[in-house]
Amino acid sequence: MNNKSNVRPFLTSDPKYTQHVASTIKAKDPIEDLKLEYLIETLKSFDIYEDPYSVVSLQNLNPESLKSIIAQSFEKINNSILNSEQLNNLYRLWDYLSEENELEKANIIFAFGGPNISKATESAKLYKEKWVSKIIYTGNVASYIAKSDLPESEFLKNIAVKEGIKEEDIIIENKSINSTENAVFGIQKLIELNIDFEKIILITLPYHMRRSSLTLKSAIYDKGINDVYIIKHIAASAKYTRENYFKDSNGWTYIFYEFIKLYGGRLMKHY
Repeated sequence: MNNKSNVRPFLTSDPKYTQHVASTIKAKDPIEDLKLEYLIETLKSFDIYEDPYSVVSLQNLNPESLKSIIAQSFEKINNSILNSEQLNNLYRLWDYLSEENELEKANIIFAFGGPNISKATESAKLYKEKWVSKIIYTGNVASYIAKSDLPESEFLKNIAVKEGIKEEDIIIENKSINSTENAVFGIQKLIELNIDFEKIILITLPYHMRRSSLTLKSAIYDKGINDVYIIKHIAASAKYTRENYFKDSNGWTYIFYEFIKLYGGRLMKHY
């Protein structure tokens, strides 16, 4: 896949795109109590009292309005001798986003799109260990990447095949361009193919897990299905960990934006 250098923390600035995402999943009552306050409490522990959620709306999900808070907080984090409260707050952000379940046998692995190789290698590992007999890879070219030789789903599939996965056991959803569409179009593909997904192992990057699991659950609810069990399983980030993400400007921005995107999903009434 080309243009990997373009894969950076992303937040749309296009209201029309936001409205498109909002309409992809039906509005519903909250299905989980979100711990959005964790980000605010972390900022306060570094004497930053601006509320990042206050500048976010469905008409203005704009990174420019957040960049100063992100830059200020990154500078304070990395120019401080971190006390236990600050460290615990930073670790809590990562832990909340990257919640994981004990692994169980399931019908299928559902991998969210993205060019991260570990999604393919981890799903291949679980397949070969016989945790599942099928894998679905989702994603076309992400909305924030201008050009690419290959849809994300095909990129992941090719790696999995090289890892020894039978091609006939891989399902491809190659229309989606964001996480919401990954979930909606992926579930629709499984229904069309009459693939059982009573138990799903969800694979994505650690900081994407909270939002992707809620989005997947919401997409399933929209099909009138309420008895699917989602097992959250992390594909490790090649670069970021619980202990180092806040030492890198992109790592800190990824985590920060995930809380903003969680809030955006709540504004859309997706979950």
